[in-house]
Amino acid sequence: MNILLVAGGKLNIDQLRAVYKQLDTPYVIGVDRGNEYVGLADIKPDIAIGDFDSVDESVVTALEAITEVERLNPIKDDTDTEHALRYALGMKPEKLICMGCTGTRMDQTLASINLLRLACDAGVDAYILDETNRIRVTRGEFRITREKQFGKYVSVMPFENEITHLTETGFKYEVQDITLGKVLSLGVSNELVEDEGIISSNDYMIIMETRD
Repeated sequence: MNILLVAGGKLNIDQLRAVYKQLDTPYVIGVDRGNEYVGLADIKPDIAIGDFDSVDESVVTALEAITEVERLNPIKDDTDTEHALRYALGMKPEKLICMGCTGTRMDQTLASINLLRLACDAGVDAYILDETNRIRVTRGEFRITREKQFGKYVSVMPFENEITHLTETGFKYEVQDITLGKVLSLGVSNELVEDEGIISSNDYMIIMETRD
């Protein structure tokens, strides 16, 4: 099963439509204001989740007429996105694409990136996607092929304090068994030069494929 999670951050409607079509009728989770984006893309959510404090009540009424709605208490210890992501992982998908999870609210963006560790620990292929970034949290060996690469640049950053025994091959700047600290920008803006690039470490890594 493929799941498309749509939150209320910055989002390109044309990209949303394209991803939905590419996934071939995925299970769609609309998160709070993300349900407005889903509607603009002419997509019916399979479930709408959120406290809906950022949308008009008429939107909730319209959603209740067409799909299941899980309304959350606005006074809670997690974000709507975390609740929805945990719901998605409970369905044990093969792939989880999260859109609308980046934007002007940097606190929400960073929180959403941190949540990707839940998917990594669950063994689910998950990433955040917007117009210029594809972001993952992973560990072990990760492969990027030229054919499926999202953007020109590939950046690696520590999820925790550091990445030990980091190796990158197939890139313009190769490294072998180094330690990459959190306060270093060494891992930013690498470029794939072979047909396949391999990034490996047993530590958690944030891997960003980016384009201008």
